Amino acid sequence: MRTITKFGLAAALASVLAPMPATAFWLLGFSTADTLPQGDFSAIAGAGGQLSSVGEPRTTSLTTFLPHAGIRAGLADGWDIGYRLTQVALPFSSIGPSLGAEIDLKRRLTPADSPWQAALVIGGAYSYLDIQDRSRSAWSPGVDLILSHSFTPRYAGFVDLRYVYTAIPTAIGGDAGNYLNAVGVGLGVRAKLTEVVSISPEIGVFDFNGKLAGKQENGVGVQIGAVLGFKF
Repeated sequence: MRTITKFGLAAALASVLAPMPATAFWLLGFSTADTLPQGDFSAIAGAGGQLSSVGEPRTTSLTTFLPHAGIRAGLADGWDIGYRLTQVALPFSSIGPSLGAEIDLKRRLTPADSPWQAALVIGGAYSYLDIQDRSRSAWSPGVDLILSHSFTPRYAGFVDLRYVYTAIPTAIGGDAGNYLNAVGVGLGVRAKLTEVVSISPEIGVFDFNGKLAGKQENGVGVQIGAVLGFKF
């Protein structure tokens, strides 16, 4: 009965977390390196903002409210899988609102009872966005290395090293003129509020390098946000 209830809750959350329009990409992971036990589920929901400055001359854009949500499921010892709302990793002074979703696989690299944890996350996203006054599709693979440490049973800190490549092959000029590399680091804390609820604030700085509509769009971006986490 407990397993059926878990799958029912996960299905309900998945329907709520269908892709929706937004105006920036969450490069933050909001996660420590530990993985869920097999058959367990978790969910996150929260918000934050992004400031980016790209191009020559520089164009600065500020997005003050970005919703974020996702679900995860434990597959086996040291392995879990996640799905979350996502938008492609682009500075939105150059690109219009996007629509998409991301799936990732997480592998814990350290023993489950170690106070220091490390994990590797590999994922990919597919999205729609507005560029050159038309809706285009984009794909975006990425990889994360997460390092975390439990200071107390209640508090843990984490560092998220992330790289994401985004290409828009359907735009004019193909992916040779419409691509972006985003690489950076996020720092966060997870605080347990109860046995099943936690809060995770995170801030990150990222470097953008690439072209959009054939124009160089190099620059930097800063993101800050927080999510509530739920285990069930």
